Order: sequence, then C-alpha cells, then structure tokens
Amino acid sequence: MYDIRTFRTYKTKRQAYASNVILFMSLTMQPNFSREALYELVWTTPVKTLATQHGISDVAFAKTCKHHNIPLPPRGHWAKLEAGKKVYRQPLPARALGMPRDVAFGASKWDYYGSAPKNLIELELTAPQPFDETLAEVRVKLTKSVKKVTVPRDLSMAHPVIRKLLEADIPRREKYLASTYRSLYDAPYFDSPFEQRRLRALNALFLCLEKYDARVTSSGKNPQKFNVKVGATDVLISIDDPKAERSSWYGAADIAKAASSALVVKIDNGAAVEGIQTSWQDKPDDRVESHLTDVAVNVLVAGEHTCREKENSRYQWLVEYKAHLIERAKREKEEAEQAERERRIREEKARVDRLLSEAKALREAEEIRAYVASVRKLNENSMDPVSVDELTNWALWAMEQADRIDPVRSRRFLNDQ
Repeated sequence: MYDIRTFRTYKTKRQAYASNVILFMSLTMQPNFSREALYELVWTTPVKTLATQHGISDVAFAKTCKHHNIPLPPRGHWAKLEAGKKVYRQPLPARALGMPRDVAFGASKWDYYGSAPKNLIELELTAPQPFDETLAEVRVKLTKSVKKVTVPRDLSMAHPVIRKLLEADIPRREKYLASTYRSLYDAPYFDSPFEQRRLRALNALFLCLEKYDARVTSSGKNPQKFNVKVGATDVLISIDDPKAERSSWYGAADIAKAASSALVVKIDNGAAVEGIQTSWQDKPDDRVESHLTDVAVNVLVAGEHTCREKENSRYQWLVEYKAHLIERAKREKEEAEQAERERRIREEKARVDRLLSEAKALREAEEIRAYVASVRKLNENSMDPVSVDELTNWALWAMEQADRIDPVRSRRFLNDQ
C-alpha cells in the first residue's frame, strides 16, 4: 500500500501528471520502452492518456501491456487517487522466459525487428545491457525446477494439440474400416505402434512445457513439426522418424509401423546452437523418451536464447539502419546541392541569353528609328516625294514596331533582375 500524500494538493497532482506525460513523450522518441519504465508510467498516468499520446487506442495499449505481463491499475484506481485514498500498486512480475525486455508499440507480429523510430538519426543508440542471468544460469535453474517427464502408457490424458489430432483421425478410421476397397489415402494417421509411441512422447513433452507457460500449436492433419511459444518467442520441435516425409497419405508400410522404429527429437530443425542441445536420437540401449526432461529444458532455454539474440539483432539492425539513413540523407543532401548548383547555372545562362536577346532587340529598335529618320530626310530631297500623310502613317507604324521590341521602352529588361 502507498499513501497519496505526495499528491495531496491539486497543483502537485497536476505537476506530477504533466511530468509523466513529458516523460512518456520523451520515451516515445526512443526505439522501445523498457518494461520497468512502462510499468511506472501506467501506474502514474491513465492508460487512455498514454495511448492518445502514442497515437493508438487504449485497448491496444492495454493489450500490449498484458502481453508483456505488465499489470494495469484496476477500475476505480484513479478516482481513489484523486480523492486522496490509499491504493494498492500491484508489483511488476519478473520477465518470463522468451519475453523481450523492451516493449514496442505498433510493431507487426510478422516484423522480426519491429518498427524503427521516426527520429532514429537523432537517437543515440546504446548496446543492450547484459541480462541479470547468463544463459548457463538459466539452464541450471530450469534443470532444478523442471520435473522429470514420464511417458504414460496411453493417451487418456491428452494435451489439446494431441487430442485434436486423435479426434480428427476418428472419421478417417471409420471410413477406412467400413470401405470394401480400402484406400491408403483414407487410412488413419496415428494407429500404428510407431505413431502411438510418437504421440505419447510428444504428449508427455507438451504437458510438461505447458506447466512453464509454453504454449504448443500445430497446423495440418499430419504435422511433422510443432510450434512452442516460449513467452513471445517461437521454437519449432519435432519427434519423428529421421527419414519421415509426412504428407496427406501413408504408404502401406506406415499402417503397421513398429514401435521399435527409430525416433529423433529436433529443436528448430536441429540447428547447432552454442550451449544448447538440439537433437536426440534413439540408440540400441537408450531411447529418446528417457531424455524428454532434458528436451523440455532445452526448448525453454532455446526460447530464451532466441529472445536474447533477437534483442541483440534488433540493436545491430538499428545501428546499421541508422547508418544507412545517415548515408542516404548525406547523399540526398549532396544531390540536392548539386541540383541547386545546376539550377543556378541554368538560370544564370537563361538570364544572359535574355540579356543578349534584349540587347539585340534594342539594336534593332534603334536601327528602325534611324531608318525612319533617314527615310524622312531622303523624302524631303526626293524629286518625287511621298505625300506627307502616307509618310506620316508609315512612320507612325514603324516607330510603334520599334517601341514594341525596345526592351527599355517596354521595361522588359527589369524582369531579369
């Protein structure tokens, strides 16, 4: 419980509220929120206000907090706070395995690195801090806490994923057994001793993982791989024949495949990861079922490992993307400056061309005026002069043409300034 004495006056409350909004706005300029920073914000400023500041709905904001296991104030919290009553602040739970330390709003779940902040160029990026526990320490703790996985004799206590596969097999079996001409295309997938053994091993592993908040899903009627979500991180796992190629139908040999057929367990396709075992295979005197506890531990460690790698990869991506943006901005600036220089050169050349054109027009206008003066003078001394009216009309027209092309009289030359 904590007291509201620090918020005793309205003025103090408003100052605290304003400071938290400023803090939130400064945090939104960063690549991500830390869980701790976001936790402090949601318990000192209403979610609706924070969501508005961030440009998303309060529902989306609250869902993101829930996804990262950040508790929110209950209904009536702010009314009690305003009234000066004591309120209970639910503590921030520890980060779960496979959950990121930072919270990103607005990032698509398909976006591996999340979205980059709009002001990335101005940000000073700092490398991720070391985790409180090393991966080896996480493994030791899990090894002590994960209980031994035992494989039951049957599937009466089936995990939802296994139960769904078994239930989907029922109509296939009925159709197959009822048919006069049985087609392997309609044969049930999981009736053979081998498949029953495989499903029991998977079932025991899934039930163990569920106890540690690792959610298992699958797709397809006859899946080879299963997805285990450790926190917010996906880990693929398979338990199958090393040579299995699962499809929508079985070959004749698969219908009664022996339980003694080899099994292999693979985490994320068995790709080598330092410090994490990713593959187990049957041996003559050592079956994979005896290693399922170790498999469960390594699945959880793999989820945490991938989560940490993603954080480091995101930092490296931001560093590289920032460098790319800086280089692109530099290149665009240079291109803009070059374009501006070329524009000025073209503009100056156009001005000079107009200047020369106007000088030529002025010379032509002066030539017309001189020509008119010469015609007048010659007409006076002519033996057969043109009439005064005709000469006057012609001279007026000629002088109008001179004035029209004269850039000084028309003041066109001022347009070049």
